Amino acid sequence: MADEEKPAKDEPGAQTDDAGGAEPSRDSRDAGGAEAETKAKPDAEAEAKAKADAEGADAEKKDEPEAEEKSKPEAEEEKSAKDEDEPAAAAEKSAAAEDKPAPSSDEGDKAAWGAPLAKLDRAWTALEARLCAAVLVAEIVTLVFWIGIRALSATGREGPGMIFRVLLTAAAFGVVAHLASKKHPRHEIITTAATLTGAVLGTRWGEAGTTYFSNLFAWLQNSSILVFFGGVSELAKRLTLWLALLGASLATAQGKHINVDFAMRFLKPKARVPVAVIGWLAAAVVSISASWGFFDYVCVEELRAPPTIACPDDETKRCPAPPGTKFEKVMSVTRRNMFLAGRQLSLDLRSLPKVLTGTPYNQWMTPQQWNEWLRGGDWDSHFKTEDWKAFELPEDGSIDFRNPSVTAIPGGTEAIPKLLVPLLNLVFAWGLFVIGIRFILRSLLALAGWVKVDPAAAHGDDDLAHAHDHSPEAEMAEARMKETHS
Repeated sequence: MADEEKPAKDEPGAQTDDAGGAEPSRDSRDAGGAEAETKAKPDAEAEAKAKADAEGADAEKKDEPEAEEKSKPEAEEEKSAKDEDEPAAAAEKSAAAEDKPAPSSDEGDKAAWGAPLAKLDRAWTALEARLCAAVLVAEIVTLVFWIGIRALSATGREGPGMIFRVLLTAAAFGVVAHLASKKHPRHEIITTAATLTGAVLGTRWGEAGTTYFSNLFAWLQNSSILVFFGGVSELAKRLTLWLALLGASLATAQGKHINVDFAMRFLKPKARVPVAVIGWLAAAVVSISASWGFFDYVCVEELRAPPTIACPDDETKRCPAPPGTKFEKVMSVTRRNMFLAGRQLSLDLRSLPKVLTGTPYNQWMTPQQWNEWLRGGDWDSHFKTEDWKAFELPEDGSIDFRNPSVTAIPGGTEAIPKLLVPLLNLVFAWGLFVIGIRFILRSLLALAGWVKVDPAAAHGDDDLAHAHDHSPEAEMAEARMKETHS
């Protein structure tokens, strides 16, 4: 028993010996384990992180084919979208190129002094083009209106009167049916049926409207400003002549006149300019000379200008009248005739409401009204007082009505019908003069390099040059054409 208890007493000493080096104690083991565990944690975390990185890399490698497979359709879609956008972009670029005039190859050859002349030529051409359109519309409207009034003033039972009424009624019914049944599924059938119905009803007009339109037609023909022009037919002739002269002037400005250019095609480009200028100047001389010839004829034959006057040094002899006297005659006659035309227009403004309401055109103006209108004009500035006062009417009731028109020239022997025709005939002389000036202007532009003298240029249109095809093939073809003609 004593031996068993001894080791128990030596237990603390044994622990001390162990601490000295024989065997570690529990506390030291616990401390060492905690330290080892603390060191192992970073290692484990690093190892787990490395493992996760490795797994992520493997996953990326596995996903690469799928990403490539997915990116292929996307790339194809992007490529197709790009291919679809390229034509649109090309079209926009082409449209912008079309809107912008192509730069001329000979831009540097244009002289600076020709720029104002070119600007004047463009403005002049634009004005004449608008005048052409206005004259053409005026002529068409005048003729259609006159034909309509004349047909409606005739009987509607037969002849032109009935034919015009049939066409007019059919057109009116057709237009109304067309506008009313636009959205109807049987639009064409309804319009056709309405047109045929109008044609049938047009034969039933009879004498309806004949009296009304006969009064309107008689007023226009006998007591309106149209009398000064000789009627609608004479007016239409002068409008046609004016239209032809405007077209000739436009053709001159653009080099579109018919000409023989056989010799020009064998000349070098530098030699074409002087030859063309000589031809244009010769044409200008002919045009201006013809202009003076027509002016002199109208002055002498129609305006009664004296062709000769007494010679300054010998009054017993006759010498040709100088141009100045003829111009003075034209100006004095123009002022007088335009004054009379203005007075007639003032009467027309009074007559028009009466005629439109059905009042006979020659049964509304009393002598009192006529005298009042006569005294209201500035007649003394153009005629002698006793001459125009001779037109006054007695107001004693011996005359019921006065025709509302200027029927004679105070103190003169000329007739009122066609009074303005001689002045309208001057448009031919003026038109030839303008054409001569356009030839001179074109010659100056050619010398300045602003006008092409190429014979093939007459078959094109400079105003449409910006609308030409600007593709490489077209540019090459145009270059080959220029080489051929150069």
